Order: sequence, then structure tokens, then C-alpha cells
Amino acid sequence: MSVAICCRNASPDGRCKGSDGATPSEAIPMIERMLNESINGLSPKVPFQPEDAASVARLILDSMKTSGRVYHNMQHVFDISKTMKDPILELSALFHDVIYYSIDKSFQGEQAKALEGVVLGVDGSHGQPQELILALEFEDPIAELVVRLYGFEPGKPLPKLGTNEFLSAVIGVRVLEKWLSVPQLMQIATCIEATIPFRPISEDGKTPMDRLYDRLKLVCPDQSEEWLVHTVRMAAVTANCDLCSFDSNDRDFFLDSSWKLIPEARPVLLEEDCPLMEYYNECFALEGRTKFLKGAVPKIFQSFRQAPSDEEMAAKQAKTHENLKVMSEYALVRMLQLMVLVEFVKVMGEDPASIPLRPLLRMTLPEVTSPTAENESPMGLTAEEQAEVRNWLVCGRRACFSWDPAISPLGAYLYDSLGPKGIASAVEVGKNQKPGSHELLKVLPKDVVTTIASSLGAVLPDRAEKFSQVPEKLGILAQ
Repeated sequence: MSVAICCRNASPDGRCKGSDGATPSEAIPMIERMLNESINGLSPKVPFQPEDAASVARLILDSMKTSGRVYHNMQHVFDISKTMKDPILELSALFHDVIYYSIDKSFQGEQAKALEGVVLGVDGSHGQPQELILALEFEDPIAELVVRLYGFEPGKPLPKLGTNEFLSAVIGVRVLEKWLSVPQLMQIATCIEATIPFRPISEDGKTPMDRLYDRLKLVCPDQSEEWLVHTVRMAAVTANCDLCSFDSNDRDFFLDSSWKLIPEARPVLLEEDCPLMEYYNECFALEGRTKFLKGAVPKIFQSFRQAPSDEEMAAKQAKTHENLKVMSEYALVRMLQLMVLVEFVKVMGEDPASIPLRPLLRMTLPEVTSPTAENESPMGLTAEEQAEVRNWLVCGRRACFSWDPAISPLGAYLYDSLGPKGIASAVEVGKNQKPGSHELLKVLPKDVVTTIASSLGAVLPDRAEKFSQVPEKLGILAQ
């Protein structure tokens, strides 16, 4: 019997090996190695002992493996630090996401302990995120320096933008201050600050790195100009490594990174009984986020005093536009897939908010014997890029998730049946159809509708008869 393999990350027996990267037992020694090499490379004030490495590594891992994290987990740290050679950069990478409050929604005990005296209302309890307010005064001078570096105002609520980075930096410097000097700690805090994303140039023409330099100079007045410039340049490197998937030549890495962010924006997708309508709605949300990203490309990467150079920045932005363009066509196919599924459920007279999503993503469809010869892509993709999109649909993304298998049988079937231009046209019909008209299904080829109806009945056998009646209700007769 043949085995249906759900993704390229599968064992020979077809079992998905998962997409979370290193397991906790694998991650701990990797983190300990990074800590040992980095801290000992900075001539620590006191010896960094094995038990120290174990304790700090556990704090970092526990912070990064909360249930809602799919992208901002330990694998993200390992991914962005691959090219980092400087100890300050590696330590910044290890700590830069230990707090992600909008996902974690609470603080663990060790995190709360490290934030004492800095943020009010931190008790480590679970529940909905509460407003976080900075203390009016700080007994810890290192914490006060970080507050000033980030430009936050004591006694005021933490802003929406920069809270995660600020709290991560506070934990990082407080954990590491036993071994590192104040200038080293401030370099780490500066590098983490630079990972606050998508900030514009100010009215006076200053970039986020220019403004960071200004604040760093005020906070560290005794440091030389050379030290200040070097520190902010390291910060720019950290920021660009943090978002390195955007300009990656490995488009599988870019797509997987983008897809991992989806359940962080819509956690209900991680639930076993997540309804179909949630992924449908998320496809439209993803379209909006992608549109934002296309307009925000100049804000993604950071440079300070020609490091990286204008030419290097232009190349990064060009590659990002290319990656976003190719991903957009894949996302459009997935959007049509969800539109078609929702329409089928509505024609049956049922509510897509009560139909389970996961079985519908694992349906089997026959191979299209004569794929459409249409090669014109509304997105402007080359034939090679179109083949890449099709490969993701047919052979699967590199990463497979319980909430979304790497392979998309229905997406592949639609792509082969309609071609890129037909996909885009059908999506527009779906977006603009009148409620209850089911125009989307009516404009699809009749054999496509009847084939999908039959395949849906196989994955939801208790509704097989209802699915089989959809073509007739639409006035479509099986060919």
C-alpha cells in the first residue's frame, strides 16, 4: 500500500517529523554552548560555571517554548544566529525574544523575578494580558539605563511598540550582569532595541538607528565615538539577522517563516477542532499583512553610517520584494482553496464556523491529466517562479504543521485546473459575489466542482450525500 507523505520533512514511513526544529533535549546543549562561548569570549568578571550555563539556558528555553509560539521559538534564535560571530550578537539573539507578551499573555516565575522593580503588576499569573506600567523610580541603575536607552517614561504604561524588546533586554542584562561589564550589557540592550520592527524615518530625517545612536550617546556619555558607532552598527546587524528570512535566497525558509507567524496571529488555528471559517478569515488577514509588508520594505532592514551600504540595502529590498511576490501567489491559491470550501459548506446549508477545518485540508484529489497551459501570472511571476509555487502545493512546503499540512491537494488541483490567471480571476469573483449567489462555484469548470464534491464526501463521510448534491443545487450536471 502506498504511503501518503504530508511533507518533505517526513520519515520513510510517511510520518511527519515536525517543524519545530530542535527538541528541548537538543536545544539545551546548543544554548549552553552559545552561552559558554559568548560569555567566556567577553572576559567575564567571575567564572561562568557549568551550573550557570545550565540555569541561564533553562530560563531562555522555558521562555521560548510557551504553547502559542510557533515562529518566535528557539529555532528562530538558532536560525538568525547562524552567521553571528560576535559574542555580543549571539547573546542579543539568545535574549531578544524571551518576552513576547501578546502571545505568552503572562510572565513565568523567573521572568517576573527578573522584572521586579522595573514593571508594575508583574506577578507571573496566567490570563489575559494586563496593562504594564513602568515604575516611577529604579533602584537598579542598569535597569534605569535600559529605560533611558529605549526612551520610555517612568510611571507611564509601556507602549505597544517595543514592549517585548524592552522587557527582553531588561531580563537579558539582569541575568548577565553577574559576568559582564556595564558597557557590554548596554551593547546587548542596544542590539535588542534595534529589533523593534517597521519604524519610520522621523520628521527630522533620522532613521531608527540614528535615533538609537542619539539615546545611546546620552546614556553612555563616557564611551568613545568609535564604541558608539560600533555598537549601533552591531545593532543594525542584529535587526537584519532577526528578519533575515525576508531577503533569504532560500525561499522555502522565507515561506516557512511567514507561515509560522499565522497561528501566532490567530491562535485558534492550533486547536484540534478549529472551524473552517477561522482559516478562511485568516487568509484575508494574511493578504492585508502582506500588502502592509510590501509597502514597508524600506523599513524592514537597518543601516547605520553605510553599514550595510546603500547598494547592499537595495539588494536586500529587491530580494524581499521578489520573495513577497512569489509567496503572494501561493497565498492567493490557498485563499481560493478556502473560499471554495466555504462556498461548498454554505450551499449545503451549513455554517462554515461549525465545520472542522483539519479534515478538509487532507482531502485527496485526482491528478489533473492536462494542466492548464496558461502561464501568464497576474503577479508577474516567471515560469520558474510559477513552478516553485506549484511545487509547494504538490510536493509541500519544507515545514509541516498539525494545523496546516505542507501539501495542499485542493490548492494543487485548482492551480493545475485554472492556472495563475484563472486563480486570480476566481478569487475576484469570490470577493465580489453577492451573498447567497455562489457565483464562485458557478464560474469554476463543471468537472472541477463535481470532482471536489466527491472528494469532500470522502473526508467527511457523514456529509457525503450533502456534498454530492451541491453540483445539482448549483445547476451543474456531472460530465
